[in-house]
Amino acid sequence: MKLIATFSDALQDLRFGLRQLAKAPVFAAVAILTLALGIGANTAIFSVTNAILLRLLPVRSPERLVYLHTSDFPGSQDGYGDTSLTEPIFETLRARKEIFTDLMAYAPLGFNKVPVRYANDPGEAWVDQVSGNFFTGLGVTPWAGRVLNSDDEATHAPIAVVSYDFWRSRLGGSYSVIGQPIFVRGMPLTIVGIAEKEFNGVEHNFNNDIWIPLQTNPNLKAWETPPTSGHNLYGSPDWWFLLEIGRLAPGISEQKAVAELNPEFQRAALAGAAPDPNRQPLQLSLTPARGIEGLRDDYQQPLSVLMGMVGLVLVIACGNIAMLLVARNAARQREFSLRMALGGSRVRLFRQLLTESLLLVFAGAALGWLFAIWATHALAAWTNLEMDIAPDWRVLLFMLGVALVVGLFFGLVPLRTVVKTPVASVLRSSSSNVSQDRSKIRSGQVVVVLQIAICLALLVGTGLLVRTLRNLENIPLGLKAEGLYVFGIDPQEVVHSDAEAIHFYTSLLERVRSLPGVESVTLVRNRIGGGVSSNTAVFVDGLSPLGDKFAPMRWNSGGPQFFETLGIPILMGRDFNDRDSTDAPKVVAINKTFADKYLPHQNPLGHHVAFSKSPTAAQFQVIAVVANSKYTDIEEKDRPMAYAPYTQRTGIGQMNVDIRTAGNPESFLPALREAMRSLAPELPMLDPKTQKAQFDSTIALQRVVARLAMFFGLLAVVLVATGLYGTLAYRVNRRTSEIGVRMAVGAQRAQILWMILRESLALCLAGIAIGLPLAYASMRLLRTMLYGLGPNDALSFIAALIGITVVALAASLIPARRAASVDPLTALRNE
Repeated sequence: MKLIATFSDALQDLRFGLRQLAKAPVFAAVAILTLALGIGANTAIFSVTNAILLRLLPVRSPERLVYLHTSDFPGSQDGYGDTSLTEPIFETLRARKEIFTDLMAYAPLGFNKVPVRYANDPGEAWVDQVSGNFFTGLGVTPWAGRVLNSDDEATHAPIAVVSYDFWRSRLGGSYSVIGQPIFVRGMPLTIVGIAEKEFNGVEHNFNNDIWIPLQTNPNLKAWETPPTSGHNLYGSPDWWFLLEIGRLAPGISEQKAVAELNPEFQRAALAGAAPDPNRQPLQLSLTPARGIEGLRDDYQQPLSVLMGMVGLVLVIACGNIAMLLVARNAARQREFSLRMALGGSRVRLFRQLLTESLLLVFAGAALGWLFAIWATHALAAWTNLEMDIAPDWRVLLFMLGVALVVGLFFGLVPLRTVVKTPVASVLRSSSSNVSQDRSKIRSGQVVVVLQIAICLALLVGTGLLVRTLRNLENIPLGLKAEGLYVFGIDPQEVVHSDAEAIHFYTSLLERVRSLPGVESVTLVRNRIGGGVSSNTAVFVDGLSPLGDKFAPMRWNSGGPQFFETLGIPILMGRDFNDRDSTDAPKVVAINKTFADKYLPHQNPLGHHVAFSKSPTAAQFQVIAVVANSKYTDIEEKDRPMAYAPYTQRTGIGQMNVDIRTAGNPESFLPALREAMRSLAPELPMLDPKTQKAQFDSTIALQRVVARLAMFFGLLAVVLVATGLYGTLAYRVNRRTSEIGVRMAVGAQRAQILWMILRESLALCLAGIAIGLPLAYASMRLLRTMLYGLGPNDALSFIAALIGITVVALAASLIPARRAASVDPLTALRNE
């Protein structure tokens, strides 16, 4: 019976709370909306943090999985950072079953999507070649059909497993696709299975679409390696290209595994490398397979900063709602006194107020969850993340935890009001309660001061991040990105030699050049701004320009009118043209940094550049010096750079077409698609976009961080202004009689106005005094995220100080004018 009574009381409290909130719809709407923004923003940022830094793979026992890394590459490297290993290393380490119960290898066929055709539908997809134990080692079962096995790896079987999402979106979701051919880079592969629904691979920053066994087919080499390249799966012990993920055996820690494996790793790593007494010992390292490999280093600090910012915004929001509750409960003081005078208990009264607070919090949390789902999808799009970062159960628990903490806080806010409610106060006049409100007023002032301090720190951080973004957007690129359109093309399905590739690209250039509005067109091997670069040692006139030291050089290859089309100034010499053919003398253009560093105080034209010290290495004569320009991204520093005609480099594979247009580049897309269909209908245009959009994608994270910081800063400003306005308005309302007396004895309206504004300025100055040291200390954390300015940037601090002062005065103006317009007779009559 007691349980039934308790449940009945809870239902009664719930109904009473709903009625009370319905009587104050404006208060309820403001509180719920404020909480929704605070809780939703925290949930959205944590959702991204969870996906990139914390989430485990949806496989069996994911906590035992580790990624493998190396400290150096004594050979040719393709891949992401320090994650590339050689095939001999893979074979050596996967034999250590006492360390790894399974070691899986994988390598993407391209840095981007590759051409994939099903039936007569050309398109593009992310494709990995993997070891035979890839699925079984991870513990991934098929949704339909089967997954790959060790025999498939041993025979390099021409088969494929597709992801569930790819099967539904591109293949129509029919089980009849199993057993059907799918063409990857023109090579027919038989679909044998569909991976389970939740699994989308272990790749960097994207959901994989297709997996195939490790291949020896020259048309299916990893990392966009051309068929004619000397690199191949088993015959290139110095090719660092395989990514590896292992499952640690029971009882084996990461530290123990590294200690046991390092000697064998070092022997296998140097098996195909030239002796070098100056080389530092190679080191193997392991990292947990948690979050998105390759993004953790870039995203960890920005996400931590954003989590801190949204947390502070939530604190400010909670302060505002707490003051609203205090003010609302103060207005209900006579109600509380009357109810207690009639026999109501303080416990029951507090419980009802707690119920009202929880209703506000959970309504705000529900609305915040919807906001978080929308914001998470928006964040994924803004940062070009193709991984699933939607909120999951961990994010839901985080949001519920935040809501419970906030709900408990709001439940405690009215506690003091209820406990200290004097029963006899219902018989007293309003003037006798003024002294009882002083502690509440002081509490409100303290809250506002702290809000101003937090807001100042947020505004300083926002200013630094926004100015950093502006600096990045204004970095000179060294080329004219406006008016340029670029798309990739991989002709391996229709060409089988370098000569056929040259003929194909020549026809393509002629066809595109003839389109109306096209001013010039060229080819480039590695897309400018695509984050990919080719790097090698350079030899000038047969010698290393740095003596015994390694002389690094980045290089790229392009087509005729290369520098004219890209808008890179030629400082001396000439551009590439159609006469720079395969049989013509080999030529090269170098950038200014190359000339200054490797050929100082001399005319660079006529010197010869080689990519190898071998006596048989091709010698390229310098025919031009061009201005420095960005290659991989906006932030990169100038490095020695060389450009060669694509016709004079072996292994011609996927290229990018750069088009200089007279008008809006995006308006040419339909004409380009039609030109491609008439030339090669089976080949898709790969990742078409403007060159400006390509460069912008390299600072997508900085742009999102700056924009979110601006949003959170403005939200904090609005909340602080609201809190300050509410505090002063409450104070003016309580001091109406006092103000009437002052004006009755001769106080001028200007004096009353200044009295209220002075209080606002005092709160503002107190907040600034606390906020400046807080901002100075916290902004040191942003040091590595800034570009072109330091964390002590005076302009950002001055702008934040002016902004917070203007906001404080603006928020104070309405209550101050209301106080100055009080009619003394009316005020005294109310008293």
